[in-house]
Amino acid sequence: MGQLKTIFRKKIRASSLTEVLIATTILLVVFAIALTTLNNIMIGTVQKDTQQMHTQVEKLIYQYRNEQLKLPSAYKEDNFIISIQKITQNKVTFMEFSVTNTETKKSVQKKQLYYETD
Repeated sequence: MGQLKTIFRKKIRASSLTEVLIATTILLVVFAIALTTLNNIMIGTVQKDTQQMHTQVEKLIYQYRNEQLKLPSAYKEDNFIISIQKITQNKVTFMEFSVTNTETKKSVQKKQLYYETD
């Protein structure tokens, strides 16, 4: 019984309330900074993503090469404004395929040499 009293009488070192509050505050600030940074990275990645537009342009070029398009044309499909135009620069004629995303205002353009079929 005497040993039990000496064990309970030993002082246990503990942190004060202010130390706990300061540590918690620092931890919350670090997590808040990490969360906002991750959020900005994710938003930037989504806004910069143009893969869907590149795919759409490649699809248009394929249709042009296989004579499945009426030229020139412009139309809206989903969130995209699609235009196909015949352009002449320095006596060389090109077909310009353009896809613009209406939400992000990003645009992808490709030029293809123009050829006429008989």
